[in-house]
Order: sequence, then structure tokens, then C-alpha cells
Amino acid sequence: MPLANFARLVSRDIDQVHSHMSQMFCPHDLRLEGGRPPIDFRHHHASLRSVTFNATDYGNPYGRIVVDIPPMEDLYLVQFSLVGAVRITQNNRSFDLAPGQMCVLNPGERVQQVFGEGYKHFTVKMSQSGLEAALSQELGAKASDLRFCSTPVPLAGAAVSFAQLIRTICDDLDEGSSAFSHTRAVGAVEQALQRLLLAAVPHNHSELFNTPAAAPAPYYVRRVEEFIRHHAADPISLDEMIAVSGVSARSLHTGFRRFRGTTPMAYLKNCRLSLAQRQLQAGAGSGLTVTEVALACGFTHLSKFARDYTDRFGERPSATLKRMGHH
Repeated sequence: MPLANFARLVSRDIDQVHSHMSQMFCPHDLRLEGGRPPIDFRHHHASLRSVTFNATDYGNPYGRIVVDIPPMEDLYLVQFSLVGAVRITQNNRSFDLAPGQMCVLNPGERVQQVFGEGYKHFTVKMSQSGLEAALSQELGAKASDLRFCSTPVPLAGAAVSFAQLIRTICDDLDEGSSAFSHTRAVGAVEQALQRLLLAAVPHNHSELFNTPAAAPAPYYVRRVEEFIRHHAADPISLDEMIAVSGVSARSLHTGFRRFRGTTPMAYLKNCRLSLAQRQLQAGAGSGLTVTEVALACGFTHLSKFARDYTDRFGERPSATLKRMGHH
């Protein structure tokens, strides 16, 4: 078992095992099936910042162990089978996870695991907020409600890289000379694991995540951008943008998210905010008001304009007007 030098609990007492695993993961139900097989439990555990590594062996020579896990918040569990198989049920869908595969269990979903005899597994616990922050950074836009495909993924391609890095880190920690936990390195190691997982297992943002960022935007994105630049002050609807693009609403949205990291409407709002900033800077001292600028730049909700402007530029529109008037 990995992390041999990091044994957290070795026990033959099922109640002690249950209480320990509830503390390490979350409260759950644990029962033995098949004439209460004896257990010889081992749990090895190490962590790097928000990522924890767990090798677990219930040591049951026969019979099955059933674990019912309530929905866990803010946690993804990445699981590998080391020896034997497990039947996992999540969202009323069941699958077997065998050695040579990995799977991700999403937060907020009830899970049942039935471990066959002699089953040993390795689990990586990763935080939802950490993974979503890494994803948002890569996409250049806020990515929330990240959901991984819950069926097993074979250890091939990016999944191998993810598994190998984990193995390397665990072996390194085990030898006691690890630089992975060095304060200057641990953040980068955590990020590498997050990004490798996002590349290894399909999820609801995969299409954007797997697209090379440097590719030039397609004609329909550029055509809509040009239309927005020329008409930013006019009332523009999404339907008009779709008509100008000549592609479907879905293609237009995907194109903007992939190549501009935003939506067409958010792009329009940003253009209008930049226009408003330029007008406020230019209009200082001319008696122009914030309301006049907002209306001239296509904003109809003044309080929302002030809030969006402050979020984007870090000061209220009136402050820009006042500041420029003092120069």
C-alpha cells in the first residue's frame, strides 16, 4: 500500500474504524455483510495543502463491506482501485471500479460503495472551491458548479499523468525527503494536480478547458465584436447579435466563452463600461453628469450601472468624474 510510513489507523475493531473514517471524511454508515467477516483495517494518510491522499484496506478476507456516504459538500473524491473491485452507486447509477481505472465522485450526491473481499483503494480528496478557482483561472471567466462525469475513466493519456504524479508525490513523502511540501513548491504542486484532474476526467466545462487559448477567434465572434463596438451606445438585444453572427445562439455563446472567456451580453456590457469611463474622463469639468453619460452609453438602470462600474474600475463613476476634474 502507498504511504507505508503514514499509517493513521491500524485496527480490528469495526466501531473504531467507523469513527475514524467518519472523522477523516464525513459521517457515514458502515456495515459488514456475509457473516460479519473479520477485518484487519489499515488507513494511510498524508496531505499537501488542500489535497489529501488516502490508502485504505479493510483487510476483509471474505464477505463485503458496505459504506453509505451522505452528500459531501465542497469535496470531490478521486478514487483508484488498487486490488479487487468495488460497486459504486451514485445518483441511482451503479458501476464497478476495477484496477486500471479512476473515477470522481461529485459533491452533493449520495454515494454507496460495496467493497468486495480483499479490496484496497486509494482516494484523493480535493476541494470544490480550489478546483473551481483553478478552472476559472484557466478559462478567464467564473466557472461554478463543476460536475465530473461519474463513470470510470481508464488510466490512459492525462489520467496516467495524474496517477503518476500522485504516485511520485506519495513515494517522495514516504521517503521523508520530499520537496513537494516545501512552502515555495506546494502551491504549484496542488495546482498541477488540479489541472491534471481537469484534463483527465470529462466534466461540464471540458470543451472550453481543452481548447487551445491561442487559437484566433472565428469570423462570427469577430463580426459580433465589431457590431458591438459600432453600436455599443444603442439598445442591442441578444437576438440582434445572433442575427449578425449568422450562427446559432449556442455556437455564438460557445465561441465567446472559448475565445473571449465571456458571454456576448457581458462583452457588450464591458464595452459600454469602457465607453462610459472614457466619456467620464473626457467630460470632467464640462458640467456633464453621471446620469447623462450612463444613458448615452446604453445603460438604463442607473444603480446597476454604478455597481457594475465600481466592480470593474474600483471606483464609483462620480469619483472618476471628480478625479479627472481636478487634473
